[in-house]
Amino acid sequence: MCIFSLNAIRTIRDHVRFLFVLTFSTQAFAAGLAPYGQFVVGDSSAGPKNQVRVTYLGTNGYQFEFKGHALLVDPYFSRVDLLSVALGSRIQPNAARINDGLRHIATETDAILVTHGHFDHLLDVPTVMAKTRARLVASASSVDLAKRAGASAGDAVKPGDVRRIGPWKIRVLSATHDRLFGKVPFDRPPSQAGLSAEAAYSAEAAAKAGSAKAGPPQRAADWICGEPLAFLIEVNGQSIYIDSGGTPTQLPPNERVDLAILGMALADSRARLVAALAHLQPRYVLPSHQDDFFRPLSDGFQFGSLTDFPSVERECAKQNRSRLILLDYFRPWTLPKAAGPKSQSPNPKRD
Repeated sequence: MCIFSLNAIRTIRDHVRFLFVLTFSTQAFAAGLAPYGQFVVGDSSAGPKNQVRVTYLGTNGYQFEFKGHALLVDPYFSRVDLLSVALGSRIQPNAARINDGLRHIATETDAILVTHGHFDHLLDVPTVMAKTRARLVASASSVDLAKRAGASAGDAVKPGDVRRIGPWKIRVLSATHDRLFGKVPFDRPPSQAGLSAEAAYSAEAAAKAGSAKAGPPQRAADWICGEPLAFLIEVNGQSIYIDSGGTPTQLPPNERVDLAILGMALADSRARLVAALAHLQPRYVLPSHQDDFFRPLSDGFQFGSLTDFPSVERECAKQNRSRLILLDYFRPWTLPKAAGPKSQSPNPKRD
């Protein structure tokens, strides 16, 4: 039987209360994509299969396609409502919403990459794995959570690892998670308050636990962050960097990329934006994790109330090199090839 630390319970309760109150108190500031139509890109018709296509799935979810192959990152369609999270209710994948989301993506997928273990990144993954026959690539703690939630297997990776899957070369990189009111939300189980988030579910910790096996995650707080990861994906002579957010203490590598998908949900991510762009020098920059992920996808894109796209727009304008873009749900966009290898042109021509 687990004995929960009173301080840990208070920490979770306070995080959820702040999130609950702040989200509702600022809901009036949420808006859709219409005011920013000049940044929204998408293919007018089916693109050629010999080019890289990017489809936004909501939250921090993406599908990348190339020559009949598909790669997913953080697919999340269930969109658990805020009240269930705030009250600590049991949450589970929404089969109808997952099936509706899967109608928009490839029926078979090479792999699913997961940046960290929070429910809005990992909750749907076991179901999506079963339906698309994809393998899971994630941190050890995220793999453990996924298995406890029903996934058959998972490839536990750490920063520095490289995976070659189909046409994709995937480099695993270190990342951090934004802080909410000074702390990472749900960074570890309450019963593991004295351990690092990754150590809490490491193989060594599991061995010490003996026969006491943790059950499936049931509430939002059970889907711990674990070790956040970023990925550098290379295919067709192009490179895509993707993370789900971060802090100025951990920046992307100094490596030019064609597309940088940068989590921008909270203030920490926006604080590191200028430095991240300086490191990556992307031709295109796509702010991610900006939508209100407590709303169903059928409601259409709405900016989350803690986001600040005008601030992102201003910072990108100062950088004056990358083209800032936005994607709408399930509308594919073909990543244009550079004029020359790794070429970088200020203010690229709009497609």
